[in-house]
Amino acid sequence: MLPYYAEQRSDARGYAANPSGSGYVDPGVGGSLTERNLLSQPSSVDARWRPLAAVKIGRFRAPTLRNVDKRPNQEFVKAYGHNGYFKSLKTIVHFYNTRDVLRRCGTNDPGEGTTCWPPPESTDNMNTKFVGRLGLSDEEENTLVSFMQTLTDGFTQR
Repeated sequence: MLPYYAEQRSDARGYAANPSGSGYVDPGVGGSLTERNLLSQPSSVDARWRPLAAVKIGRFRAPTLRNVDKRPNQEFVKAYGHNGYFKSLKTIVHFYNTRDVLRRCGTNDPGEGTTCWPPPESTDNMNTKFVGRLGLSDEEENTLVSFMQTLTDGFTQR
C-alpha cells in the first residue's frame, strides 16, 4: 500500500494530507482542471479549460525517458508511475506487459506484482488497446529495461 493512503489523520495543526484515506482516487489531469489545489495551483482554474476536464479524468502526463534510471547512487530506490507505486523499471515494464492478463489482487494479496495487480484507481481513459497485454517474454522485458537504462547521459547540473 502507498503511504499516502494512510495519511488521513490530522497533525497537530489540523492538516491531513489525504482526508479520503484508502478511498482516494487520483483524478489525474482532469482533476487539476476542476479542483483548486492550494499547494500546486494557487489561482482558480481558467474557465476555458473546464470543458476538457471530463475527458482528462484518469490521464497523467508522462515524462521523458531520458535519464529514466538516473539516481544519486545505486542504493537509491526510484519510484515510477504517477503515484510512485513501481520501485523498478522491471516492475513497471512487467505491469504494462501483464496488466490485463493477470487477475486483480485482493487486499494484502501475497501475489501482488507477480500473479496479480491491484485494481486501477480509475478505468476512465485506461488504454486497453496498446498496453496491458503486450505478450512479451521475461527476456524481452529485460531487454526493454536494458535499453531504457542506456538513455542515461552524463549531464550534471552545476
